[in-house]
Amino acid sequence: MKAFNPAAGRSEASVAPGARPLLTVVVPVYNGGDDVVGNLETIKRAIGEGMSDGEMELIVVSDGSIDRTAERLLAARSESGIRVIHYDRNLGKGYAVKTGALASHGKWVALVDADLDIDPAAIATYVEAARRERLDFAIGSKRHPDAVVHYPLSRRVASRCYQALNRLLFRLDVRDTQVGLKVFNRAVVEDVFPLLLVKRFAFDLELIAVASALGHGRIRELPVTLEYRFSGSQLRSRAVVRALLDTFAIFYRLRILRTYQRKHRLLRGASAVTPEAQPLVSLVGNSDVATRLDYERLEVVASPRDVSGDLVALLEPGARPAGNWVLAAVPYFADPRVAAVVAPAVTPLSASVRERAAAAVLESRLGGASRRSRFFPGNVRMATDEPASSLVIRRTDLLAALASGCEREQLVAWLAERGRQTIYTPDTSVAVAPPPLWRPHLEATLEHASHRGARARRTSGGSLSAATLLSLAPLLCAVAGLVLLGVGSGTTRLVGVVLAAAYGIALLASGALAAVRFHSVAVGLLAVPALVATQVVYIAGFLRGLVRRR
Repeated sequence: MKAFNPAAGRSEASVAPGARPLLTVVVPVYNGGDDVVGNLETIKRAIGEGMSDGEMELIVVSDGSIDRTAERLLAARSESGIRVIHYDRNLGKGYAVKTGALASHGKWVALVDADLDIDPAAIATYVEAARRERLDFAIGSKRHPDAVVHYPLSRRVASRCYQALNRLLFRLDVRDTQVGLKVFNRAVVEDVFPLLLVKRFAFDLELIAVASALGHGRIRELPVTLEYRFSGSQLRSRAVVRALLDTFAIFYRLRILRTYQRKHRLLRGASAVTPEAQPLVSLVGNSDVATRLDYERLEVVASPRDVSGDLVALLEPGARPAGNWVLAAVPYFADPRVAAVVAPAVTPLSASVRERAAAAVLESRLGGASRRSRFFPGNVRMATDEPASSLVIRRTDLLAALASGCEREQLVAWLAERGRQTIYTPDTSVAVAPPPLWRPHLEATLEHASHRGARARRTSGGSLSAATLLSLAPLLCAVAGLVLLGVGSGTTRLVGVVLAAAYGIALLASGALAAVRFHSVAVGLLAVPALVATQVVYIAGFLRGLVRRR
């Protein structure tokens, strides 16, 4: 057994036992380049000079950076006193902000961009105003009379139009929701951030709209100094369309479905754990992986039977967890009914073409079935049959499963059959390439389907997944269409043509989405026949598991 503390040397960012720092500053970054460490020092110094009291911690979230930003940050972590969270797949600024906020410990949390377009020195003034007036939010506004803004005309026009739409839809008494400088209190972190779903273009709006709907509506707009350097995102038609789609989706979930309100009731109590309250977690793996994790109390062990912590983190070979993997899982264990926490497995863009094609199948609605990360990033849910090889689990449950001969990929199903709960959280991830096309992927599909069929037999159909049935419905319709084409005539034959054509269109659409998602035409071309093969093998495996007795 080997004790390991990945946070060794972070004296400036550490928190005194029994106390929270006054302020956490969250800085999302993507491909920050050579200047990223220097910019963070500038941010830290500018804020620190304006604060008269209270400790401050700084969390930088590397959103799938591929230019060695993560390596630069991790190398500077000890000396700079910063916390670093990196994950291998770019998921959007909104997801990065959510990740950092949920990992924060401060009584107040500030968001600021890393490119220094916005002067970070204002954060100290924002915190002072928020404390004095007992605000939920102090947010920067380009339209404040005292704001100093050098901004392109096109973005000024777009901003005014967008804010007018927001006032109409959400009745927000806010003139500018989108500035990348905000300060909010701890209650917003714990009540609102776990509910947020927007990953990219409209996350600022979602944060403020949902917070206001849940009673955190004390908001004051304050001036900003903004020098637009064209170093960040530029106004593009696709970005505008995506922002509008996100905006209407927020309205639909908030006002029509009331999704946020229902999830709020489910997630009460799953707030971040302060360093002094963190349980010891035993990581079965190697210290190289442990250095990536932002967690204070961690030990590295060689075998699950060597653990001494109450919680055990299991990683499959070759997996690279997000920096907040353990930190995001631990809060759910406050509920004694929770035995394990799983997170989505994502495929890094550096994987081979055949691995990315297999991932495209698993992430699609047609090929993923119950394995698809359809909630990622998205809603927390209960998992009953997640084929997870990487998870955080209670030691007592793990040892009981091992004693029964349970295989690691079947841990979640084993726990469910014994009334133990597993939480699926999309607020972290594990990067690992799936078995590549063709044979390894199809063999894995066959094995998973056989287990699903066997469990369906044991539970008398109670384990059947609606996602699986929906994913296979187009194939079944296509088969029915081919039968009608062969035996029918007239209208019957026409129906067969429509069913077969609809399936073909669905396959082509899935292939096109795969090509876009993985930035590869080859991946899209491979995904189309792989989807058909995966569905056929899945049905065969499920039927085999359903009728075969061990």
